[in-house]
Amino acid sequence: MKKTLSLALAMILAFGMLLGCTGSAFAAEQTTISVLRPGDQDKVASFMEPAVEAFEAANPDINVEIVYDSWAGWIQTYPTKFEADTQPDVIFWWDNKLHDSSAHDKLVNLEPYLSEEMVAKIPQGVWDLVDTGDMDGLYYVPSSVDTFVLYYNKALFEQAGLDPNAPPTTWDELLAAAKAIKENTGKTGVGVPAINGAEVLQEFVGCFINQATDAPILDADSMPLFETEQGLEALKFLEQLWPYVQESPTEYGRGELRPLIRDGEVGMLIEGPWAISTMIGAWGADFTNDGDVGIAELPVGPNGKKITWAGTNGWIATREETAEASAKFIEFLMSEEVLKAHHIAYGSGPLYAAELEDPAFQYDYWKTFYNETQEYALYGMIGKNSATPAAYYTALEEVWQAFVLGQIGAEDALAMAADAAEAVTARNA
Repeated sequence: MKKTLSLALAMILAFGMLLGCTGSAFAAEQTTISVLRPGDQDKVASFMEPAVEAFEAANPDINVEIVYDSWAGWIQTYPTKFEADTQPDVIFWWDNKLHDSSAHDKLVNLEPYLSEEMVAKIPQGVWDLVDTGDMDGLYYVPSSVDTFVLYYNKALFEQAGLDPNAPPTTWDELLAAAKAIKENTGKTGVGVPAINGAEVLQEFVGCFINQATDAPILDADSMPLFETEQGLEALKFLEQLWPYVQESPTEYGRGELRPLIRDGEVGMLIEGPWAISTMIGAWGADFTNDGDVGIAELPVGPNGKKITWAGTNGWIATREETAEASAKFIEFLMSEEVLKAHHIAYGSGPLYAAELEDPAFQYDYWKTFYNETQEYALYGMIGKNSATPAAYYTALEEVWQAFVLGQIGAEDALAMAADAAEAVTARNA
């Protein structure tokens, strides 16, 4: 993996320097822009530093300064930095924070500066996922798209009398498999990330609601769309699933569940690509063939529609005076080689078909993620039309936790969740 990444980055640098040779001499003045991709500094540096070097070689009139910060540090400080106008010029941002009260007025319309070719390469389903209809222009470029798939422990399937080569494809099959695993092995049928404060239980429950309703959780006015017969159908299904989840589910987040499915303590897990590194650590890059864990497309609901939850992060620009330079750099970050290096460094799924040609993405499980991005209807993080998107997660998490613990039933959970979402919207009015 490291060798592949090094070769990819070397290609970026060589390509950038070749372009630089065709350019003119240094302009009289350089435009300086800063860029932040929050996360582990070593991972960020592994693709960002060679990318910046190649970009500057091809664009000697633009100087790029890399800003390093962890996600935790950035989440705590970004409101203050935006208010003081000390935020970076280019930022790797969340798709549901385009209306965030701290940042919204700083976002720059990139449409006049980006090429139609680059915009067209991003699947339409991804653009639909991040659409915020009242924003006239292009303010966000999705770069990493992570969909939910089904991880399943093949060894545990065999122990439960299930076919390890036939993972569930429907809700009914998912429920039957969870029941068989629990009753025949005593192990957990399906893991549910419900730990307090992690904002992940909404994404688990919300995915089933999305599948049943074929609609977002909230409409353009941040009002709930799920208080319907189809929304109740999703919650009634989950109510049947709860007996087969792990004990004390609110003590488990995604990170706690990954080693459990690896070790055969949990039969199935609905997860994004973030669990792949755990499986590679146990069995190597070809773990679906060499190890116990398989990956399949997400089982579909009774309507038969291919729908999954997806989360995106992407690039924004924050200053009009550096917009042209920022857009040029964002377009470079979205080039095939740089984007591939970014995805390899962070374990994100491929967005472009060309990425599948790289040895790092040759394994079938990456094709599963890619196919979902191309073929499934994608519904994502909530609150994208609100100035306080995190408030919806906080409000709904309390309801969904009571639901998964059996403290309330499906009908009460549906009504309480709708009331909670409406209360957040009312506070913002």
